[in-house]
Amino acid sequence: MRRAGLLAMLAAAIGLSGCQSASIGGATGAVVGTVSGAATANPVAGYAIGVTVQAAVDATVKYVLREWKNDQQNVMANAAGELPIGQVRQWQIRHALPVGNERGGIQVVRDIDTPLARCREVLFTVDQDDAPAPAYTSMICRQPGGQWKWAAAEPSVARWNGLQ
Repeated sequence: MRRAGLLAMLAAAIGLSGCQSASIGGATGAVVGTVSGAATANPVAGYAIGVTVQAAVDATVKYVLREWKNDQQNVMANAAGELPIGQVRQWQIRHALPVGNERGGIQVVRDIDTPLARCREVLFTVDQDDAPAPAYTSMICRQPGGQWKWAAAEPSVARWNGLQ
């Protein structure tokens, strides 16, 4: 009975912390640390386990979000790679989980052709349900294999949250 109650608390904490990805690790670590400390009757072990779980969950969430942004940037770069200047193409990304799916438009603003690389400046939007889609700019460059990749490590907009 006591174990079922602790598991229910853990599930509730994870569910409630899902509102913000930054709090998932902290909440999960706190609950697991408390449960572990109570189960082992050793608060030091509980603390160590809680900190470890928090670090693991935080690292996993950051990894998944980085991969999602990388996938999104690749979809956008490939959508704009061979577009004529000024033409708009729609892009869309869908993930296995129904979270973080986005779509918008992308347009090539200008070509930047140098002896070192062929790059393009792009203007893109990300559709929002409740507001007009703001426009952002970035660069894409053609890789030696012919595929287009996001050139900027991180577009200088708050929307990307530094997840590069």
